[in-house]
Amino acid sequence: MANRSRTTVERIILQARIWGWDMSWSFSMATPTDTRQIGHHYSEHTAIKLYGSIRYPEAFKYPALECYLYVDPLLLSDKSVPRCIGSMQATGKKLIVYVAVHNDRFNSLVIAASRLVALEINAEPLRYRKAKVMGIHLSTELESDW
Repeated sequence: MANRSRTTVERIILQARIWGWDMSWSFSMATPTDTRQIGHHYSEHTAIKLYGSIRYPEAFKYPALECYLYVDPLLLSDKSVPRCIGSMQATGKKLIVYVAVHNDRFNSLVIAASRLVALEINAEPLRYRKAKVMGIHLSTELESDW
């Protein structure tokens, strides 16, 4: 029996057509655990939810998409190297994706949200309906091969 190399990382590409979006924002007092992590007494949560349909691979088992782009105050800090930028899980006929975004980039995403039409996700293959997201690409125009 041949051994698999642990250095080989499997990746899949998913392409989705975006057809809608929502935004949510909340601001509150931080819990003692949050205060230690983020270093201040307030907790802010901002998220953009993108709705779409998976276009590639064709006949994907989970054709509906919800992608949450949320602000992570610890992203890009040199505290620790993350294992991924987000995660995804499948439920019913829907693929739900969560992706961390740095606060400095989030404002430009809010400005462009109404013009976003394409999302490409680079992730590990789904195992037990869950996977890590390694990268995303958002676009305001469709690629020529779509």
